[in-house]
Formats: sequence, C-alpha cells, structure tokens
Amino acid sequence: MRRRTSLLLALLFVIAGVTGTTLAVRSDGSGGAATKGSPVAATADHTVTFQNKSNSRIWIGSTVNADGSAALSGLPTLDAGQSATITVPEHQGAGHWRGKFFARQGCGGEEGSTFHCDVGDCGPYADHCSTGEQPTSLAEFNFDPAEASAPWYNVSYVNAVSTAITITPDNVASPAAGECAAVGCAKDLLSVCPPDNLVKAQGTGKPLVCVSPNRDAKTPYSDALKRACPTAYGWSKHDAEPGNTVVRQCSHCTGLTVAFHGGGPAPQDSPKAQASEPAPADGDSTERRLRDVAGKKRSLTNVSGTGKGVGVTPGDGVTHALKDSGVSWYYNWSSSTGPVTKPKSVEYVPMIWGADAVTDTALGQASREGKALLGFNEPDLPAQANMSPEQALDLWPRLQSTGLRLGAPAVAFGGDVAGGWLDRFMRGAAERGLRVDFIPLHWFGGDFGPDAANQLRGYLKAVHDRYHKPIWLTEYGLTDYTRGEPRYPTQQQQVDFIKSSSKMLNGLDFVERHAWFALSTATSRTGLYDGKSANASGRAYRETG
Repeated sequence: MRRRTSLLLALLFVIAGVTGTTLAVRSDGSGGAATKGSPVAATADHTVTFQNKSNSRIWIGSTVNADGSAALSGLPTLDAGQSATITVPEHQGAGHWRGKFFARQGCGGEEGSTFHCDVGDCGPYADHCSTGEQPTSLAEFNFDPAEASAPWYNVSYVNAVSTAITITPDNVASPAAGECAAVGCAKDLLSVCPPDNLVKAQGTGKPLVCVSPNRDAKTPYSDALKRACPTAYGWSKHDAEPGNTVVRQCSHCTGLTVAFHGGGPAPQDSPKAQASEPAPADGDSTERRLRDVAGKKRSLTNVSGTGKGVGVTPGDGVTHALKDSGVSWYYNWSSSTGPVTKPKSVEYVPMIWGADAVTDTALGQASREGKALLGFNEPDLPAQANMSPEQALDLWPRLQSTGLRLGAPAVAFGGDVAGGWLDRFMRGAAERGLRVDFIPLHWFGGDFGPDAANQLRGYLKAVHDRYHKPIWLTEYGLTDYTRGEPRYPTQQQQVDFIKSSSKMLNGLDFVERHAWFALSTATSRTGLYDGKSANASGRAYRETG
C-alpha cells in the first residue's frame, strides 16, 4: 500500500532491453558466428576479440548497464580454438558503452523457444541475451570516448566462476602491472572451489560453475579465488582492498582480447549430452541448482524461525518500536531502509515499488541492503503501482539482474483467479524464462469474527495450489473496504485475530513469511504501536511465535 522514495545513491550493473546494436562479427574460422545485420558505425573504434581456449563450444553472451548503452545482438558462437572480433558501439546512442561479456556453455534447444544453457543462461536466443545472466564468470568494460583514461576493464568472479577469463589490451606492450596490464588468470579455477559452492553437471558429475555464497562479504569462496587469481574480483568490494590490482585501464589500445579458458559441459544436442541422465520429474535443472547453491545460506534464513515481520514507514519512535516488536524482518515499500535504523537482529527486505523505481540507484541500493527483493506493489490498482502484466514482465529482467531472491508483484486481491493479473504475470514469466522465487500476497478481511483466520488460510492455500511457489504474506490485517469508508475492528477483535492467524500461519509450511500491516498507528489504524509504546495488538503480536 505504502510508498517511499529511496534517498541514497548507488551504482549497479543492470540489464537494459534487448533491442540494440546488431554486430558485424569477424571470425577466423568456419563454424563461427555469421555476420548478421548492418555493420557497426566506423566511429566505434575499439574492438573486442573473443578467443575460445576451452575444450568445448561457447556462445558469447552480453548484458549492459541501464545508462543508454546499446544492448548487443549478433554475438558469435565459437568452437574450441576459434576466435571472433566485434566492434564496440561506443559512439552510438548514449555516446559510451558499459557492459559485460561471458561464455554460455552447454547450450541447446530451439532458437527463440526452448534454447537454454547450462551455464550463463540469459534467455532463449543464441546470439543475444533477453534476460539477466545466471551466475558465471564476467569480463566487464567501460568504453567512454569522453574519458581520456578509458577503456576500463576487469574480470569479475563476484557472482560465480565457470570458465577462467583473461583480458589483454591489443597493439600495446602489456606490462606486468599498471596501465594496460592484463587481468585474470589462465588456469583451472573450479579446482579451488569450496565443495559447498560447486555445481556439477547432472549425469556426468563434471564441475560446471562455482557460485559465491555472498557476493558482498569475504568468504572461503572469495579467499580461494584471491589466492588463485589476485587480478580478478573475488567479491564486490575487492577493489577497496589495499594494494588490489583488479581494475585496469588502457587509453592507447585499439581494442582488447577476452580469452575463455578451461573445460565445459557438452552442448545439449551432442551425443554426449543425449547420453546423460534425463532431468528428474520434479523439474530439477542446472539453473535451479545454481540458484540453490547461491541461495543455500540465504534460503535457510528465509524459512527459519517464525518468519514474523512488519511493514514500516518512518516516524517518531519507529526505530524503538521495530526493535521492541519481536519481528525477524521488515520492509518499507522502498529500495532502502532510509531514515529507519535497522536493528542488528532484524533483516531488512527492499522493494521495487513501481515502474519509475526501476533505476540504477534503486536496484543498486536494494542489492546492497537486501538478501531478497519484493516486486511491484499492487500493480492491479490504479492508485498503486498501476501496471499491466506485460509492463511488469518487460521490466522484470532488471529486477532479476540484482541476483537477489525475487518475489512476484504483490497483487491487492485475486491472486488465485485464473486469467487475473497475477495469473497473467506468472504465465508470461514462464513463457519468457523469467525467474520468480516466491509470491508475496496482500489480504484484508472484512469479517471480524472467529472465522477470519480460516478465510485467510483458504486464500493462501488456493494461491499456493495454483503456482506451487513459497508464499510471503507481506500485508495483512482486518479492514472492511466494502462500505465506501474503511471499517476497522475493535482492539479486542484485532487481538483475537492476531493470535488465531499467527498460529495458523506458523502451521503452514508453504508460508515462509508474514508481515502485519502496519507497525505504527500513524501509518494505519491497524498499527501495533502508538509511537514507542505497544498497544494491545502490538503486545499480542510481539508474544506470538
């Protein structure tokens, strides 16, 4: 219901739309990518050459910053030993190009439909990405003609490592350190992966990718990569460490060469792939296992304890009330906790409220402050996010690119209705290959009697039965909206409902979390606290398990 504006600035690589520049590709051997579309303008004078030094075919993927950088299509497919060169469209559109390249591996299926990659999957197309990439090794670039020191470049294993990557400037002497130095390492990095972070190919057991358990903290994963390859990012703040050598620039090179090293899974249409074990009937896949490994620690946090939370807006006494309330998590309809001080023992969950909140700033802040991300707020209501399912789906890759556990848009009602807003969104997400990890729901009951908790249970079960996803009940309470002006329960009716609904919610294994609407009576008459002081409802909620 509520909406807040993020106050802080942040920077994050996020995905723009797939419409963009079709590349002319120069390949050194047969079987490489064919030239597609018109050549890039001659003013885009830097090139990137891709070399496949692995032992299997790779499909080059690319995603770009949401800063006007042109998304690329016509990207090459390279067999082992092949290379291809593209020209960077740095003078087109926004007048710069900032983005990343990666190797997609183990790909197969029908183009535009079932095409899928075991590693680095980014949508159903062989020559371009239509979604954010699954965790993999990245070669990141900033080509900016207005910046004398550009281009800047680095190798990133912040999210995961699959193929080892090296980046070397072209047509300049490459020193051991400093400007124009090469970055990355041509060695097997999967061999140093902590066992808990390693994803293996189903059937063959071959290592595919090592996924970071926490991109924003030092972990055994980041320590292992730093020892093995000190000139590549092992975690998001690696560049702040004294003496680091992870980011370089080379103002006088004509281009850069990106080499992908190591093994990889067989293409899905090869005899080896066909001989592998079939996927289990429960829909297990490498993509799912990647999410499971990356979110293993995070998921345990999500489902442990009571899952009791609350919706919060800034105000007098809110920080004290939040700490006193006994909740394990909170959100504030914003991408940042802002003026509300987060208690040490309470988790903050950010939200991207509506279409105009899909910005670099908001997505970057959410990525820094949260482990999970709530999607658009009541897009089915004109007074709230007011979006069509198609608009939400078009923007969803931007949210997905944060890498956070991702909740569907929270509809105001009708989440269980065939052909309703949520149903259309979920069907569209499945068709586009987009990720939805759980479903947030809102529910406000107009029956203030003893059957209210059972009515809530029926709705939650109906939605879960329809989509088979974990449920987060992110707004709930008793309010009757059927009579024009809202009608509210008495304090005793609300206390009774808090007790009965909490017991019911804690008994549903598919409900991971629930959040009362709201913490403060300044936000809603159903609030739990008057300033710093808990009212009868607040005391009842605090005491529930």
